[in-house]
Amino acid sequence: MVDGRRLSCFSVSETRFRVRAITRLSVCLSFCVVAGIGIYVFTAVVEEAGATAVEKEELFPRDFHATPVQIKGGPNVLLITIDTLRADHMSLYGYDRPTTPHIDAFAQESRVFDRAYATAPFTPASVVSFLTGKYPYHHRVRMFWQKVTAENITVADHLRRAGYQTAAVVSNIVLSDDACGLGVRFDDYDDNVNVPEPNRPHMRERRAVDTTDDAIAWLRTRRKAGRPFFLWVHYNDPHGPYTPPADAPADFTHETPVTIEEDRLLDYVKEPGLLDGLEYVDRYDEEIAYTDREVGRLLDAFDSVTAADDALVLLTADHGEQMMDGDRFFFCHGYGVRHAVLHVPLLVRYKSIPAERNSTSVSVADVTPTILDVVGLPIPEDMDGRSLVGAISSCPPYAEGPDAAIKGRLMRAYIMNDRKVVIQHGRSNIPRKSWAYDLRHDPTECEPLAVDPAEPGYVTLCQITKADPDPAGQPESFARGVQPSSAPIHEHADAEALKSLKSLGYVE
Repeated sequence: MVDGRRLSCFSVSETRFRVRAITRLSVCLSFCVVAGIGIYVFTAVVEEAGATAVEKEELFPRDFHATPVQIKGGPNVLLITIDTLRADHMSLYGYDRPTTPHIDAFAQESRVFDRAYATAPFTPASVVSFLTGKYPYHHRVRMFWQKVTAENITVADHLRRAGYQTAAVVSNIVLSDDACGLGVRFDDYDDNVNVPEPNRPHMRERRAVDTTDDAIAWLRTRRKAGRPFFLWVHYNDPHGPYTPPADAPADFTHETPVTIEEDRLLDYVKEPGLLDGLEYVDRYDEEIAYTDREVGRLLDAFDSVTAADDALVLLTADHGEQMMDGDRFFFCHGYGVRHAVLHVPLLVRYKSIPAERNSTSVSVADVTPTILDVVGLPIPEDMDGRSLVGAISSCPPYAEGPDAAIKGRLMRAYIMNDRKVVIQHGRSNIPRKSWAYDLRHDPTECEPLAVDPAEPGYVTLCQITKADPDPAGQPESFARGVQPSSAPIHEHADAEALKSLKSLGYVE
């Protein structure tokens, strides 16, 4: 019995010892696992941060910034750009509705260009053109979610190297740093476009009133006194769908409805049950008036914090918008090279530039050379644009846009005074079709004309096309790219971003 009890006690003790040992071992193993996971996560975060840093470095032209350029002072510069604003819907350009009273007042002190053209009918390509002074076939940012490469020197880089404080407030998701990589080029890049549109929570943008508020806040709280600055403000209104706020300063109406077919409307702009085309026009014009009010508020704030008589202000748009004058779709953009999507406003205000109307054909690519000229920096020889200061020589603007009817085809246009030459081609970059328009007698481009293969505009377009490294204007590969009508080719363009792009009309 004694031996049995002893054996029993020994077994219990041994069991308790083993349980304690196993427990301690389990704790140790658990600690090791947790620690291992922690180390793994930490390493992954560090690697991700490192990858992001490397990526940012690759997008930043470090060699360019290695040698600072000293200039004596320099005027403050404000660049205002308005998304989807066609010039002929502005009262400034003769529209019969009072859509732009504040811009009209600004025009009284500005050189107003009556014939200014975007370089593309959608945002990324045209924006990079006015920020670099280059046409799309040179800067090669031609698709959505495509990063601006370090080889492209922007106006912000030029001014930053010269001692300017640089800032941007953008309101379109395709201009977010995540989409285009422009954030690294500015000291401050405000791309807070996470406000959901009513009834469309997947669509992210920033409305005009908030854009103005944030730009004014930068002017009053983040601007460094005694240092010249460059501020770029991009408004997303009046981009579709056209949803003017309740306090919009205009309420346009019409008497006789114009019924349109539902299949002429893309999903992102369509309002359920609304097939009166003129109602869409009314709402578009109301959004222009709303944005005009906010531009006026921004200009007042800018003039209050800087010497208006020694500041440069430019105003333009990235592209226009088709109303009921489109070939296939109404109330949209992104396709073709029609007048409706290329003709944009362009105004320049500076003390040495006369306030006048100018009928010379100009391009949004002229924005950067103009800024550099006024500031006193040299204009690089590889820029396609030219300065709009002083006498302006004739230099036919170039534009390009995908064909809405046939995927994989590109249209290019060359605007030579009153004659516009257009060619169409596919991935072989060999012109297939060509036609022209007489813009003086046919401003809405309804009557295509024959093209003489020997005429300068056609010859120039053929040379540009054949030398273009991107087949049909679509790069074979690029960092962070999304084809306009395909699935994402990189995880960075996530499902939510693609949904937003589709909602905006940029992705099918």
